[in-house]
Amino acid sequence: MYEVFNVGKTILLDGKPLSLVTPAGVEGWIEKGIPHSHRYDQVRDPLDGQMKYRCLYEKDGADVPFVLVNDPDDGDGRVVLFDQKPK
Repeated sequence: MYEVFNVGKTILLDGKPLSLVTPAGVEGWIEKGIPHSHRYDQVRDPLDGQMKYRCLYEKDGADVPFVLVNDPDDGDGRVVLFDQKPK
């Protein structure tokens, strides 16, 4: 399991910086043809304590992975968590 820490304004994943991306941001990568990949890992939901899946993206040319978050303008800006691993 990966360890995530919030250090000031930086979120760390296994001691390395982690950036945030919204679904609209991922759509922008697709529209611009920016190569990227994604994977899922499991984390404990801080609201209900259940294990859930989150999506991590890696974008070509970026030094840090991105975690998928809700758009703060449309929602709560929290990390998107899935009860079951999407296909």
